[in-house]
Amino acid sequence: MASKLLNLVALSSLAIMACTFGAAPTTALSTGHLHNHLNRQVSHAPIAKKRRDQSKRCKARPSTTSSSHSSTPSAKAQAVTSTPAKQTSATTHTSAPPASTSKASSGNNGGSGGSSPDLGAFGKPGSKICAAWGNGNDPSLANFKTSHVVGLYDWGVDKPTNADKLGFQYWPMLWGGSQDKINAFEAAIKPGLGTILLGFNEPNEQGQSNMDPQTAAQLWKQHIEPKRSMGYKTCSPAMSSRPNGFDWMTEFMKACDGCTVDYQCVHWYDIGFDTLKTYLEKYHDLLGLPIILTEFADQNFNGGGQASMDDIWSFMGQAIKFFDETDWIMAACPFGIMHDLQGVNTLNLLQKSDGTPTDLGYFVINDGQ
Repeated sequence: MASKLLNLVALSSLAIMACTFGAAPTTALSTGHLHNHLNRQVSHAPIAKKRRDQSKRCKARPSTTSSSHSSTPSAKAQAVTSTPAKQTSATTHTSAPPASTSKASSGNNGGSGGSSPDLGAFGKPGSKICAAWGNGNDPSLANFKTSHVVGLYDWGVDKPTNADKLGFQYWPMLWGGSQDKINAFEAAIKPGLGTILLGFNEPNEQGQSNMDPQTAAQLWKQHIEPKRSMGYKTCSPAMSSRPNGFDWMTEFMKACDGCTVDYQCVHWYDIGFDTLKTYLEKYHDLLGLPIILTEFADQNFNGGGQASMDDIWSFMGQAIKFFDETDWIMAACPFGIMHDLQGVNTLNLLQKSDGTPTDLGYFVINDGQ
């Protein structure tokens, strides 16, 4: 009897030990999946890309933000005498950081400086697509001009020879702060070359124009702000979608006292329309400026899976609709009107090898129709 009792106790002890040290249940937390998902919003590695001109073409960048932000689509920033923030009223206001006297102005034809350029359909629903063009004087540019495609830029000051004849508004860019870029910019910018001057290309990225906000502000004052007397509007330095861009832009506006910025230029590479919408709303809430999205693609640079063709079609349809319905989105330039997407998911391609638009390209340049 005692022997049976001892055996029963031993079996019970073994059962208890098995329950205590057995495998834990598999969950998102236990596998680290959730941790990795959160890290993809803030962990970024430079993405090397082959360029036709290393100094002009832009690298696509890792992703954006993780938090949600509301917006007021009907609000537009008017002239202010401090760093623009979340307010968008027409009156002068003070916002953090208070030491700045930067001006922000918006509207299709308003702003300070010389006589304003005729921006025509720019910023109006149905005419908000712009061309990020990397093919120089290639005559295939003509295949991408419709009434819906208004603006054109090339990461520099080399306006394609047929741009004016085709009816594009050209947007020259001061790509960076190197002396050769400054010399080319100063030599090229004359009244009538274009309508909007674009600021530095991804200065928050080491692999791009790579400068601190204070240096960028000084260069802006020396080389961009004076060109307003020629009738140009101005668009801010273009942030990559790395989250450090938000702080960079805040510091730039603080340092650029006396500067006038009409539009906020930004880039975006990530997955899904909702992520894009949140990102744009966050920038609009931060600075209160109308936005020109000068590069974007449904592209994952965070090590996960890429969007499918169906995903990209759905994304682009939702994005174009959002652009047209949101009055603080002035223009959006998809990254894809070129022969080589340089590391971006080729399903985003908008141009065939023969220079004509892909099916997705036709959809985009016809405003999603």
